[in-house]
Amino acid sequence: MAPKRKNPSRSTRAGGILKATKSEAIEPSSSAVRASSTQQVKRALNQSSLSMLNKLYYFCTRRPKAYEELSVLVSMFGLYLNRKDSSTLRPKGWISNTVILVAGKIMMEEEKATDGVVTRHMFSPHFMIFAPTLFEEHWSCYAFEPENKTLYVLDSMPDKVSISKKNLDDATKLRFEELLVLKNPSLTQENASITLLHVDVPMQPNNHDCGIYVLKYMETWDGSIKWEDKTMPDYSYKEIVKFRQSLICGWVQHPKNEVREEILKEAGVWGKL
Repeated sequence: MAPKRKNPSRSTRAGGILKATKSEAIEPSSSAVRASSTQQVKRALNQSSLSMLNKLYYFCTRRPKAYEELSVLVSMFGLYLNRKDSSTLRPKGWISNTVILVAGKIMMEEEKATDGVVTRHMFSPHFMIFAPTLFEEHWSCYAFEPENKTLYVLDSMPDKVSISKKNLDDATKLRFEELLVLKNPSLTQENASITLLHVDVPMQPNNHDCGIYVLKYMETWDGSIKWEDKTMPDYSYKEIVKFRQSLICGWVQHPKNEVREEILKEAGVWGKL
């Protein structure tokens, strides 16, 4: 009897399947190649954008020469920010009065544009009033909540509370009590009395970031517990430096900044961010 021959077609098919499987295991599919290529492009673009953002940040915050100090970087909502003030947003810079003013105004305008209302400056029981205060070369902030007649002290260096600072707290408390009576003449000094509370807020680890912390209070703090048992998160030094960068770079790039295009071109980042 002749030996039984293998079915050549079955053998060929089996070999073909094995060969294809081996090939597929070694060579990535075209879709996988495209996905990998897309990710690489995105990473390159992100790195390029970050590089341009860092370049803009340096341009806006380097110490200006005398003839550059009054050069305007941000012009919107009737306010102007020049190079002398913007340079205080550099790492370890001491935040100027104008930066505090511009930041507060932009926060309110953006909240209005986003939500249709402003909730952080109106004299109403339904709103909170923030009063950034510069005293003895240190920024702190008062937050007044008319509804519960409470004046909160938001201070990133409470250990520096002195007799003079206590006197300031008491005087501020009195002014807000007078404000309540002014708004509602039927109130007496007794029932217009408000409570003064020092709040547990993030502390600055140095002697130059007090203004930045005040801006973070104005942006985030509302008295409610949102971060475990705290009303605000703690910030690392890198996060604070990043916040400085995001402020000035965001303002310069803002579509309502009337000198936006001019400054981006001068900084060498026009069309690259």
